[in-house]
Amino acid sequence: MDRIQLKTNAKSAMRAARPHPVLVALVYVLILAAVQAVISMISGLGDAAAALLAEGSMSLGSAGSLAIAILLPFVGAMVMSFLQLGYVTYTLHVIDHKPAGFGDLFSCARYFLKAWGLGLMISIFVGLWSLLLWFPGVIASYRYSQAFFILAENPEKGVMECIRESKAMMKGRKMDRFVLDLSFIPWYLLCFVTCGIAFLYVTPYTDLTSAAFYRSLR
Repeated sequence: MDRIQLKTNAKSAMRAARPHPVLVALVYVLILAAVQAVISMISGLGDAAAALLAEGSMSLGSAGSLAIAILLPFVGAMVMSFLQLGYVTYTLHVIDHKPAGFGDLFSCARYFLKAWGLGLMISIFVGLWSLLLWFPGVIASYRYSQAFFILAENPEKGVMECIRESKAMMKGRKMDRFVLDLSFIPWYLLCFVTCGIAFLYVTPYTDLTSAAFYRSLR
């Protein structure tokens, strides 16, 4: 697998895309951060309500806050899952030189439950393999790394079908992907030196290279 060609394809796609992938990636990251901030804030209210419950002084409003704090993480996880699926869809459109934009981030909202289920199952499988040692967990993460791309292209497929297909696609290719990831280390060092500013470019660059890697497997 030609890593240089994959990166060249990603850079070429970035230059041709309008709006620029840096802007789309920035909006994507900001939305995820906002969702996470809301969850954290509501969780704080839930902790306070739980403390009141323990003291036996729970009011109707406190009970409502506790219920919201319990449900919100699930809702937030579903929102972040379909946004992730939408962003993956966006990267595929860009790497294919198709029309792509901010709307792609929300294009998979109707598949929120399936996207959440896929993320959950991947987390469970990787977590179970990680119980053995960290290395099997890393291998598992590469094994299932193409599942969201598969779902983005084939939303009619089931969660386990996407996982099995990703496993089949990555057979004999996990080391290729690992070496590709290692090749970005200088870029990550640049992000560190620039106090994270370079992430504005590095994030879409690495994500589009991942999309190009998926295309090469296909």
